[in-house]
Amino acid sequence: ISRLDAAARAMGANAADMDAMRPWLAGVTVQSAPIINAGYAVDSGVEPILTARAEAAGMTVSGFETPDEQIRMLAGFPEEGQLAYLRRALDEFGKAPVQIDRMVEAWAAGDVDTVRAISVDPLRATPLLYEALLVRRNTNWADQIETLLEGSGTVFIAVGALHLAGDDSVQAV
Repeated sequence: ISRLDAAARAMGANAADMDAMRPWLAGVTVQSAPIINAGYAVDSGVEPILTARAEAAGMTVSGFETPDEQIRMLAGFPEEGQLAYLRRALDEFGKAPVQIDRMVEAWAAGDVDTVRAISVDPLRATPLLYEALLVRRNTNWADQIETLLEGSGTVFIAVGALHLAGDDSVQAV
């Protein structure tokens, strides 16, 4: 509780405010706060920029999974998995601003090894999360990509950097 309270206070709340949340939602909240606190705007990421440009050009935009599916995946974790997700977010909370900057630098440089070391390798320490957040999703996406590539026309595909690094990356599965 003390780590949760410290993280919550850094976000302008307290542990009691977070207590009403399911562990997965508290984890998402704790994980998102350092990104915003580090000065990164939610709408300045690659996805909203690419989406806006594609829509402005009249292109069809679709995803490999919906926001509802993402929420169901997290909410569907057994309690143990949700708590593991929250613990991981709390473990990373203090060092998140430095890690975020390192991740952005690695992404911009195309340094897949650093992306893997910063994001993928630590996730392996929690097998349930690693399997759900990366392996199953990457396998699902790879199948969808294969189907798209078998079709006609031009397809542009963008996924988060985390999904492109490591032995279980989209291109490796």
